[in-house]
Amino acid sequence: MAVKIGNAFITKLQMNNNGNGFEDFQGTNLAARATDLTPIVQTFTSVGTTSFTIPTAVTRVEYLVVGGGGGGGTGYDQAGGAGGGAGMVRTGELNVTPGQSYTVTVGAGGNGGPDTRTNTPGSAGGNSVFGSITSLGGGAGAGSRQGAPGGTANSGGTAQVGTTTAPAGGYGTGGGNDGGGGGGATGAGAVGGLNTFPNPGGAGLTSSITGTSVTYGVGGAGGYDGGPYNGAAGTANTGNGGGGGSSPSFNSASGGTGGSGIVVIRYY
Repeated sequence: MAVKIGNAFITKLQMNNNGNGFEDFQGTNLAARATDLTPIVQTFTSVGTTSFTIPTAVTRVEYLVVGGGGGGGTGYDQAGGAGGGAGMVRTGELNVTPGQSYTVTVGAGGNGGPDTRTNTPGSAGGNSVFGSITSLGGGAGAGSRQGAPGGTANSGGTAQVGTTTAPAGGYGTGGGNDGGGGGGATGAGAVGGLNTFPNPGGAGLTSSITGTSVTYGVGGAGGYDGGPYNGAAGTANTGNGGGGGSSPSFNSASGGTGGSGIVVIRYY
């Protein structure tokens, strides 16, 4: 039987027949089981759907599931596009069945708005999935003249809400204004407006499940009324949102592509 101490799963032990050591109930000496405390990490980075079969004797896993980030909006004619919302970030532990196959999907990052003198948003990121766990893709960043719902100008995108609402893309409106930042996994994007640049996206969530500390789910930055500069792309396999395009008068710039998602599974 496996029990968990801290973040490690270990096998229940008994005294051996010689009375000078411990063994599991199948007779394997404790020293031989030392490697059981070394985690095994399965990382899925390629966009698309595959499957993962749970190894023998594994009944519980830790997971990180990050949706694809949304693309940033087009900037044109002395106005910045808004940043894309980050992909949803979910972490935790899940009971699993040895030998059972679980669906794994890595969501794509959304496309940025094009480099044209049009008021064009980016597109939303794709969902990422591990079994029953779904992380929604981030919302699209608005074009430079798209106000937020309800008529609020230059709003920053809202942050992730639990497991039900992904971070939203930011908004922007009118010439001479900077776009709002996209929402992040743990914080809202900065509000845009006249001469408000830089307008960063909302904060993400840091995890060390892979053995390296990485911040996932950062919202894309809003563009400004200068440049022209295309919005920065979100880093692959982080779920970060793409940045909004920045444009002076009589010009345009594209929004950045959102970063693709990732699925990580760790077990002992």
